[in-house]
Amino acid sequence: MKSLFGRKQTEDNPETALARCIVLLDDIRAYRRKDIDQIDAQFEVLKKSKFKDHYDTWVKVRPAAEKIVDMPMKVPGAPKLIKTIGWMKVVNKIFLIFLVLFAAFQIVPIWRRTLGQDFLSGTGLMVTIAFVVLVVISLNVVTLLDYRIRKKIIKFEDETSDEYAPAREKMKEAVSKMMKSLAREVARSKKSPDYYGLVLYFDDYENIEVVDKWHPKSMMVFKKSYNHFQVVPKP
Repeated sequence: MKSLFGRKQTEDNPETALARCIVLLDDIRAYRRKDIDQIDAQFEVLKKSKFKDHYDTWVKVRPAAEKIVDMPMKVPGAPKLIKTIGWMKVVNKIFLIFLVLFAAFQIVPIWRRTLGQDFLSGTGLMVTIAFVVLVVISLNVVTLLDYRIRKKIIKFEDETSDEYAPAREKMKEAVSKMMKSLAREVARSKKSPDYYGLVLYFDDYENIEVVDKWHPKSMMVFKKSYNHFQVVPKP
């Protein structure tokens, strides 16, 4: 079964918006770095729908969400690594642009005639290979840096668990409340619960059924410190 957010959606209705907001709050509870302003925009959709009560829920828990989102910036050494990752992502985009251009030089007829049919058989080929290698290295460096940040955050979490526990509990309560509404909507609409399959970091919410569980890895090698749960709303 695919997640609701693992396939292209052909519609965007209040139910899918509610499911999306559930995932966002679960992400915050797991210390995922999120843009609060973008979350505001997602909840604005609920404000104009039959789930407008959950917009009020978001208003109440927003300060707690901000506290959790700001936490990584308080971890010793993490802000510098986060900035480095930001620059690496920019550099990686530049590498990808050049790679696409070199591929276009070989594919687009007019460019091939201008540059010569053998453009990618000599120096051009070496340059293309170099950019491919740079893209692969850049992606792996970002993954490794993100892994280091996560390790630092885990240590900080253990040291400050009491400080952030109330804020994370508010995320849990908000998600449970929203999941109850989603489960009620599934029962009312007669849609299959599988349609609203969600991938979450936690499985302790009300009105859910866990249908799959796995331990993700970085670069297919390094085990991460958390599980992923495939869940569906359960009335």
